[in-house]
Amino acid sequence: MFLRNRFSNKAASTLLMGALVCAGLITYGSLSTAKVDLLQIPAIPSANATRSLLIDVERVGKNLFAAGEFGQVLKSEDNGQTWTAGKVPVSVTLTSVAFANDAVGYAVGHDGVVLKTEDGGVNWVKLIDGGTINQFVLDIVQAKADALQEQVDNLPENAPADVREALEVAAEEAMFTLDLAQGDFEVGPSKPLLDVIVNGNGNVFVAGAYGQLLKSTDQGASWTYLGDRTSNPNNYHLNTMLLSKTGEIWVAGEQGTVLVSADEGETWISKKIDYDGSVFALLEAPDTRTVVAVGLRGHAFRLPFGSDQWEEVDTKLRETFSGATVLADGSMVVVGSRGILARSTDDFRSIQVTRRADKLPSASVVQLNDQEILLAGLRGFKTLPLSEFK
Repeated sequence: MFLRNRFSNKAASTLLMGALVCAGLITYGSLSTAKVDLLQIPAIPSANATRSLLIDVERVGKNLFAAGEFGQVLKSEDNGQTWTAGKVPVSVTLTSVAFANDAVGYAVGHDGVVLKTEDGGVNWVKLIDGGTINQFVLDIVQAKADALQEQVDNLPENAPADVREALEVAAEEAMFTLDLAQGDFEVGPSKPLLDVIVNGNGNVFVAGAYGQLLKSTDQGASWTYLGDRTSNPNNYHLNTMLLSKTGEIWVAGEQGTVLVSADEGETWISKKIDYDGSVFALLEAPDTRTVVAVGLRGHAFRLPFGSDQWEEVDTKLRETFSGATVLADGSMVVVGSRGILARSTDDFRSIQVTRRADKLPSASVVQLNDQEILLAGLRGFKTLPLSEFK
């Protein structure tokens, strides 16, 4: 548990940027090495925000919300014609936004930040950041190390040698993990959160780099760390989440990792894909409840309802898929690098492919109306007619 907590400070703080590099959304040359605490600097509204890097766009009732670099959270009340910036207390890159209702919403991003609004995105406050999450992890690891050491100390002198050796090895590994957790705590916030969802009970779930997974049952007032409850011992990055029609929480990420909870995150089962790459988006077909996972280099997989066997889809594409949505008619649209877009009307058994004329990468997509979708990505927004899919 927690063996991947310390990789390098720079790598940890820029994990999402690495994923965006894979998708062509950003280059490593744009990553700042300046020692500025962006958690302490409020976002500055910019007239160019709609043309900057935007990583997520979501529909909330009649409104649209988008999140991206420099702490920008944008809101449109006229279906994407105009946008206004919310008042945000941080300037870190924000990666995902989700709402419980028209007023209450959450955003997450780099350095483990979690934000909340109670006035429909006009004003945002910081709930927690990576420092708090590091403390959660440190407490869990400390308790495990203490418990194992106590077992070693209380072993009877006549305990079998193999039992003693196994317990001592486990205690040593726990102490090593504790050292890593202590180091992360001393370094401070660094690991990004990559997705947030809110379920029908108002419970909030956030996921991110190095197996970070948390939930709040009181609208963000307190948080429970769930990363130690999953079958993710190597702490693979958790990139995306899905709330199923039946209320299950799905989480997916590196190395084909897929985790599912049917009890509000208390327990998790693995539905791992036989695939050593990353999953960046999950979808669920509204009628058949087939789950679709898409990721690196055109990889796509589908899991029919009731099945435990993922089916690989031959997309014949090499572009990385980074975002997806289900349209009102039940069809699925995925977007990604080099301007690629794919649409499926048969639960991803087959796809129709088109490409943005500018070939710029897209990170997220949302439906505007019966004829158009809105893309968010490297240079902000772009509207695309659905007639482009042929």
